[in-house]
Amino acid sequence: MSFRTRLSLVLGGLVLVLVATTSLVIYQTVRVNLDRQIDRFLIDRVSTVAQRLSGPLALRSFGRGERFRVPLGEALLDARFDVESQVIDRSGAILLAIGESSIPVTSTDIAIANGAPAELRSVTLDQTEFRLYVVPLRGGGAIQIARNIEETSVVLHRIRNGLLLLSGALVILAAFAGWWIAKIVTRPLRLLSVTANDVAATGSLDVSVPEHGASELRSLAASFNAMLAKIRGSVSRERQFVQDASHEIRTPLTSLRANSELLERAELTSDERSAILRDIRAEVDALTTISSELSTLATDQLHVETPIDINLSDATDVIVERMRRRSKRQIHFRNRPDAIHASNIVRVRHTQFERAVSNVIDNALKFSPDDSVVEVEVGHHSVSVIDHGVGIKEEDKARVFTRFFRADSTRALPGSGLGLAIVQQFVTDHGAQIEVTDTPGGGSTFHLRL
Repeated sequence: MSFRTRLSLVLGGLVLVLVATTSLVIYQTVRVNLDRQIDRFLIDRVSTVAQRLSGPLALRSFGRGERFRVPLGEALLDARFDVESQVIDRSGAILLAIGESSIPVTSTDIAIANGAPAELRSVTLDQTEFRLYVVPLRGGGAIQIARNIEETSVVLHRIRNGLLLLSGALVILAAFAGWWIAKIVTRPLRLLSVTANDVAATGSLDVSVPEHGASELRSLAASFNAMLAKIRGSVSRERQFVQDASHEIRTPLTSLRANSELLERAELTSDERSAILRDIRAEVDALTTISSELSTLATDQLHVETPIDINLSDATDVIVERMRRRSKRQIHFRNRPDAIHASNIVRVRHTQFERAVSNVIDNALKFSPDDSVVEVEVGHHSVSVIDHGVGIKEEDKARVFTRFFRADSTRALPGSGLGLAIVQQFVTDHGAQIEVTDTPGGGSTFHLRL
């Protein structure tokens, strides 16, 4: 069921409940008021007649049980046109009756004729609804006066029909209004749905949703456009990444092919063949390194590894010791005064942290002389790696963390151009900062702040 249909049904149902409740209250109020008016009319009429019958006028002036169609007696003159009147004695015998219908005498009426309290009730006379009021007379007997309430029923019937028609019209109007409102409200949502379906069907991300309408809808459209922009950027980066990776892998593959063709020559000397094999092993090692680093970049560490709390000094010291053994180079480790206290605890994905710091140290070793010293310094929530090598040009400092970037002066050196990109991935995932400055006397210093 569509949102428009649901909203139409909800509004229609809500209006139906409200109108039905209001109509019922109106109908009951009118009915009660009409009943009260009839009761007051009967009470007033009976009071007047009873006073006259109890006065100087004697009932004996009328024949017992006689029915007057057009009475002339003063006592019942007021009642001859709009009510049915009847006078009974203590035994229930009818002394006088005026009107077209006979009013039945019940045991309750006889009790009233003998002094019981007056009573109002509804009766049916000749298949017509009447309202009956029975009042005792002074000296015994009772007077019964009944009024036809058919006109009240007609009025109530008209009111009931009118309220039903009004309720139906309001419900239909509310349902249509709900459908119309839902159509206006959901127009941006339909446009959003159409755009999403187009993206799913065509794969094209060069679309956007107009940002207009209510603030919530504008916010939704803006969020959708921001999502599309993110996806476009991600797809563009992945496409560029694949192209760069393909280009980077093509070089060792080309070298491997050329060396394999050289090995097919029969005139090669043993030394030449050994040199070609060493070159092949070096290219295979390069491919292995590229493959490993591509896998690292492709892995979403945000979902693969859980962050833990580590002591920054202790964790960095372990990494430095490992890099000493691997490289056989001089790497000095020290703690700054602000690092030697219990609060130097950071929450990181440990494997990703080790890979990032190792890559920074490996980069320093790679681009500094073999006899130079690489220094690793830990401060409060920071790690600095200092080398005394060739340094980095100012225009290249902002680009060294880009995938596959190789400065012109380092293209002849081994490397994939992915090591510092892995560091940048760690920085992004942890909300950290990485900065490159010049080392006094020559070289570069990488400052990692957590």
